[in-house]
Amino acid sequence: MLALTSVVALASLVLGGCGLKGVMKPSPTPDTIIFIDGAVDTVNHVVHLHWFGSITSGYIAGYEVRLLNPEAPADSSWLFTTRTDSLITVVTPNGFSAAVFEARAIDDRGVRDPEPARQPFKFRNNPPIVRLTSKPNSADRSDTTFASATVEWIVSDPDGDENQVVSRVWLNGRADTPLIASGNSFTMPSDQFLEDGVFKSGPRKLYIQGIDDGGMAGPIDSVRWYVRSPVTGSRARLLLVDDVSGTGPAKTRVDTLYSNAVVNAGVQPGDWSVLHLQTTQPFRSSKDLEQTMRQFETVVWYRGEQTAFSRVLASYGDEGVGRYLDAGGRMFIESLNLIATPYTDGALSLDFVSHYLNSDGVFRYAFPPDSSSSWGLAGTAVFPCPLIADSLLNTRIVAGLRAFQTRDASQVLTYVPAHALSQDNPFPMAVALSVPQSAGGRLIVSTYPMVSATVPTPAFPQRASIVLLKIYGLLGLTGP
Repeated sequence: MLALTSVVALASLVLGGCGLKGVMKPSPTPDTIIFIDGAVDTVNHVVHLHWFGSITSGYIAGYEVRLLNPEAPADSSWLFTTRTDSLITVVTPNGFSAAVFEARAIDDRGVRDPEPARQPFKFRNNPPIVRLTSKPNSADRSDTTFASATVEWIVSDPDGDENQVVSRVWLNGRADTPLIASGNSFTMPSDQFLEDGVFKSGPRKLYIQGIDDGGMAGPIDSVRWYVRSPVTGSRARLLLVDDVSGTGPAKTRVDTLYSNAVVNAGVQPGDWSVLHLQTTQPFRSSKDLEQTMRQFETVVWYRGEQTAFSRVLASYGDEGVGRYLDAGGRMFIESLNLIATPYTDGALSLDFVSHYLNSDGVFRYAFPPDSSSSWGLAGTAVFPCPLIADSLLNTRIVAGLRAFQTRDASQVLTYVPAHALSQDNPFPMAVALSVPQSAGGRLIVSTYPMVSATVPTPAFPQRASIVLLKIYGLLGLTGP
């Protein structure tokens, strides 16, 4: 392999001390010399070569150069160039190669040097070292993931460009069909985890091996962890993501609300899974999030009354959730402080709102720089849910709602009547939306925590479980 690049112009070279081949002499045909900076003995597999031609009449129009390398016999053809230097990378997959570099000048009449300049070299190449620096599971809370894993590594190449090192990556049983990765991170595609065409629970081992620009392969590094099948049944209908931290009655109440609704919807026990992010956080990239969700028809993600926004959604949600929806996925997200604005922190961006929630943004109150998009609940109020012909009763004071500037009123799932928020909203505002997606899926978001509506009154019975069951119906979970 011969790469012609501009590194050092010939006019800037000092020839003293350089190895030379050939003697300058008057000649009716072109004459060529080759030289290299430094001693001509065993050199690095990446080397800077120079050549020069002379003729007694006319002028040198160009050169033909080639490298005769027994490690790459197919790359031995003459290559034409008008340059007089090249940084060449020699294929040395075994760490050593005895190659010969040839150059011949061509004059303005097309006459070639009948005796090309010829310089034998001994090229060496030390192997690159690639070392894994992370396990597939973020923060090492557990060594379990679904069929997706992102790993990171560091590269060292003692005699080459570390940026040119590529890596072979494969899972156990797939050594004959490795994938090629560049850079310092890689997400293993879900289809690489299939065994006999299905996802199976069990240990997996990921291997990685660096290959430098000379074709030299380094030692193999590996990491082992447990991979979980999406479901135990035959159909992965639902992934229920518990993103509520802590312990105690508050967490138990919200977990029970969401899991009971799955049972009441009629989803079979083997057809859904629960992911508790407090104990197992398998996402290290947006691709991890996307690939994991794509193993399920529907994803329900809840956070209850936590005012802190989801760090997972903040890191990976825009791309990961977006790509899942683009592939036809169905999803429900319930979270306070869900949307970020210039003056308010949140998990998902305004671009995400515009693209996937059919809205022009979210409402803010006051004026910059004090303008905030975080609305609060002022106390007891009934929140209509027109899309499902129901209502919710709020009995608490909670901050962190978002009010959507929806483009389609028919997509409003829940709205707050005028003057029901602590910032005295002047008109009704949508705090939950249900939006069909272009690929056939659906995204439902609620910035109102469902668990807040758990206190019944004689005049208004508890509705949270009923409303949630109807939301599951919008997602197709109550049908076959």
